[in-house]
Amino acid sequence: MFVFAGIVLAVLFLQCVLKIMPSPTLTAFLQRENSTRFYDRNGVLLQVRPLGDGLRREYYSLDELPENLVNAFVEAEDKNFYYHCGVDFASIARAVVQNKRAGRVVSGASTITMQLVRIIYPRKKSVSAGTKVLEMFRAFFLEAKLSKKKILELYLNSVPFGFQTEGVGSASRTFFGRTPDKLSLDEIKVLSVIPRRPALYAPEKSFEYPLLCPHFVSYVIQMYKAEKLRLPDKLVLSIDSNLVTGCEKQIQKKLEEYKEARIHNGAACAMNNKTGELVLWVGNASFYDDEHSGQIDGVLTLNQPGSSMKPFLYAMALENGFSPTDVLPDIPQDFGGEGVYIPFNFNNKYNGPVRIRVALASSLNVPAVYLLYNMGVQNYIDLLLKLGFNSLQSQRTELGLSLALGGGEVSLLEMVHAFSVFPNDGFLVNYCVEKAYAERSFSKRAFKKKIYASDTARIMCDILSDSASRELGFGHGYVFKTKYPSIFKTGTSNQYQNIIAVGATTEFTVGVWFGNFGGDTVIGETGSSIPARIVREILDELTDSYGAGKFLKPNEYEKVSVCSLSGLSPSKDCPSVTEEFMRITASRNKKLDAAKKCDWHYRNNNKLKINYPSEYQHWANSRNMLGSSRIDGSVLEITFPRNNASFVYDSSLPAGVQVLNVKAAGGSKSHAELYVDGMSCGTVYDIFSWNIPLSVGKHVLTLVCGDETVTSCYTVK
Repeated sequence: MFVFAGIVLAVLFLQCVLKIMPSPTLTAFLQRENSTRFYDRNGVLLQVRPLGDGLRREYYSLDELPENLVNAFVEAEDKNFYYHCGVDFASIARAVVQNKRAGRVVSGASTITMQLVRIIYPRKKSVSAGTKVLEMFRAFFLEAKLSKKKILELYLNSVPFGFQTEGVGSASRTFFGRTPDKLSLDEIKVLSVIPRRPALYAPEKSFEYPLLCPHFVSYVIQMYKAEKLRLPDKLVLSIDSNLVTGCEKQIQKKLEEYKEARIHNGAACAMNNKTGELVLWVGNASFYDDEHSGQIDGVLTLNQPGSSMKPFLYAMALENGFSPTDVLPDIPQDFGGEGVYIPFNFNNKYNGPVRIRVALASSLNVPAVYLLYNMGVQNYIDLLLKLGFNSLQSQRTELGLSLALGGGEVSLLEMVHAFSVFPNDGFLVNYCVEKAYAERSFSKRAFKKKIYASDTARIMCDILSDSASRELGFGHGYVFKTKYPSIFKTGTSNQYQNIIAVGATTEFTVGVWFGNFGGDTVIGETGSSIPARIVREILDELTDSYGAGKFLKPNEYEKVSVCSLSGLSPSKDCPSVTEEFMRITASRNKKLDAAKKCDWHYRNNNKLKINYPSEYQHWANSRNMLGSSRIDGSVLEITFPRNNASFVYDSSLPAGVQVLNVKAAGGSKSHAELYVDGMSCGTVYDIFSWNIPLSVGKHVLTLVCGDETVTSCYTVK
């Protein structure tokens, strides 16, 4: 009796010692990486990520595995699993007798725990008695450290099946093309015997693992690596694989249609404005198109977005003193000093005075550069960085006024993310790659931040949804006329290498890019209507599924009647009147800002005339406009060349051929005199313009108009 009690106490003591014994090898095994199963937001399996050596090992908790499968493996490998402490001595004794009678090994006695020991502590093929004893000791050790349930779970998820497959989950998918819970009883029986001799018992492998949304899954993996986080065994992503598949077909169709124009690549991205979930990600038309670099991800590739960037600039203008009723000069202008920048509109036409709404909706270039020149390039870059255009940080010192026209290189993902700020009432929500992102975040960044005032975002939505204002630049485009409230902006880079369109509803923002990764110019003037059509189709599909609300109206603005040309309060002579937002100065009684009466239009002998401000005098004169410029007391300035401009003299041309056309505007008098290096070039009236010979050296221009004098320097090299 005392002997038995002593044995029991000794066993209990040994178990306690084993339980607290450290084991780095076991700890490392428990923490080893498994294959991640990626699912889309609707539960569709996208991929099972292989490990570094191509091995697939999916992990399922014991509760996720069917009871029939668990019982089949226990029955096949270790019937007494639940009744021994790691080593089955009865089975060992029986095996010794059977093997001795047969004269060869006909029966084994390894328990499931001992088999797991060999997986955790791999051994050499030749086994000595000492090795066997060590294996038994480690089996006792595992039973002391882990529960029976955990041991069985680890075994079922680690048992090798050959064919670069471990665990019943991956084996079920490899040999039968489905998850363990979908296996029949016969398939479970087959599966349970494969580990004994995979080459003999494994059925012919005929099922391929899915490879859906490859660019997006690759991006998710890179995000986890960047955050130094381990991928979980199962990851439900924000992506909608059906939406991706449909979009891929749309892009492939367009690429086939325009392949002669050297458009070989296309990409698309869509984001849920409220949650930040990325529901669409097409990195290229085909991941397997090696001829056109199909594995390059067009959502992440940096390209010039062209005019699609302009809304961010105009929104900045509204928050820096400009009003929706303001008129911008769409006239020939040069900006800058040493690096003179002279922008042109895409159709090489100038429209004179243009209201902010029309300038943005029709994507005019000169007004955009005018705004950036007045607000400052670096100030604009600061704003773009807040909007998530991190790609611009490394380009900062190289960027100039061309940034107004999308001269910097950004990704489609950055464009979609930033554009969502407008339907999001001025808030920028962090984009995310997982469904129910708020429940598990791998980033410490704020979920959302305010970029623009709500009224600014609402005015921008009103402008970008105004199809009538697009007519000056694009005519009557049916693509942008949706049955639901929507906003759009398109853009092309120089030589049409990149063609982009972004669009949004209150619920989603979508972006589509076309071009080629080789950098070849596109043949012919293939317009941005190509990606715009796909943006429209994606928004149609998303709106059918999720709906779309109305864009909110600004709180501190009301629409009032203004002259279509001047943006001022219309007079009886204004031939065209429209509505535009004007700020409310006192919200209680809704008193609007005092609007100046339009003095541009007047009648002379009952004929309508236009009296343009002096800055438009050169433009009006060059077009033979039925109007005149007026002395309006505006600031006298030399508009060309700007101060410190630099020019190059071509000595191969005959003397006197190269001239500089000096232009000026403003002043309080109708006449002005120009001096070059102190020598008079003559007095002109109404239209301040002089042609002067170009000569090498540094020169000083002096302009005199009444009591006003201004100077400007230029250099000819």
